[in-house]
Amino acid sequence: LIDGGYLGRPYHLNMRYYTGYARQGDYRWRFDRNIAGAGVVGDLGPHFLYLADWLYGEISAISCRLSYSVPRPPLDPQGNAYEVLDDSCMLTVEFASGAFGMIHCTALCYEDSPFGQTHHMEFHGSDGTLYSHTDWDKVQQVKGARVGEGMVRELAIPDHIWGKARRDTYRDIFRCEDYMIRGFINGIINDSALSPDFHDGARMQRLISAAVQSHETGRRVEVASIVE
Repeated sequence: LIDGGYLGRPYHLNMRYYTGYARQGDYRWRFDRNIAGAGVVGDLGPHFLYLADWLYGEISAISCRLSYSVPRPPLDPQGNAYEVLDDSCMLTVEFASGAFGMIHCTALCYEDSPFGQTHHMEFHGSDGTLYSHTDWDKVQQVKGARVGEGMVRELAIPDHIWGKARRDTYRDIFRCEDYMIRGFINGIINDSALSPDFHDGARMQRLISAAVQSHETGRRVEVASIVE
């Protein structure tokens, strides 16, 4: 829809990734700097940073704040001290096009869905608005309206988007389509190019590094300043 001009000129976006795996105060490697390197910003952040970069074009600058809210043990299971990492992050992203956006990723939410997480996205532009909501189980919903059409309404998701996947569970998409590990292995077997690829992965790491640097320095960071 966005590529097809539904929004017209994109103005801004708001993306929220809510899950709750950090609500318990136990030790987890994801929050251990010695192992993970980055907390939620490096775990959940790349999912929405990639989508934002893909949907609105290149992210050129990032401002970020990281938070650590749930106390955790001062020692890892081996008895070693470690630095506890973020369990929530808030990012302001600027696009080369002039658009901007807010991305909030947190593992502190109570989300009583079968998968324990929900995704919420809003996109606004000169010609329209789009909303997306999924609970990774029964709800995969897109709403939208173009200027002059009134309130947003639910939009049908075309069959070619669903492909072979059932529509009542997220898991089926990874069992019958070439995505994630299945796609990676088939790409090796068939010697075929994949998207996203390692170059996309490296770019996401640059965005994560820019976000962490922004938090540590308290300033806006241009992505071009991050040396690969």
